[in-house]
Amino acid sequence: MSNIVLIGPMGSGKSTVGAALARRLGRPHVDSDHFFVARYGSIPEYFRAHGEKDFREREHRIIAELLDSPRPSVISLGGGAVLDERTRALLKDQTVVMLDITPDQAALRIGDGTSRPVLGDEPMEAWTRIYAERETIYRACADMVLSADDESIETRADTIVARLNPTPSGDDTTP
Repeated sequence: MSNIVLIGPMGSGKSTVGAALARRLGRPHVDSDHFFVARYGSIPEYFRAHGEKDFREREHRIIAELLDSPRPSVISLGGGAVLDERTRALLKDQTVVMLDITPDQAALRIGDGTSRPVLGDEPMEAWTRIYAERETIYRACADMVLSADDESIETRADTIVARLNPTPSGDDTTP
């Protein structure tokens, strides 16, 4: 069994949906951002001190380590993790789910953006630009994409489980 990896833009619910999905599947849930913080400290402070390039390098190493765990897990990645082509290559052997989100939903979830270093002083303008730059990459990596229409955490987790374990439709009954 492969890991289930959640990707998508900032504010799409990767961490919360990942935790709910892991409970349903009886798997551990790991958030790469939380793992980064535990190892290196605050992401905004790390960005300021070391820059994005160093952050992405360390993020890649953490993701490689998490994906290499012997126990299949649900792993939530930071929004920019897919920018590293080495990380994208690692995702090819995993089950990857993109959680999509509308700009209106993002505005409600990211607030003033102070905890998200790539957003700067105009968080929604930056979010919209970043989403436009990354959407194609997210979709290219994903085995399934969950529409932004499913707003509830529970609904999103249930949808993923249903898509991972489709029930036979009974249409292919041949004597």
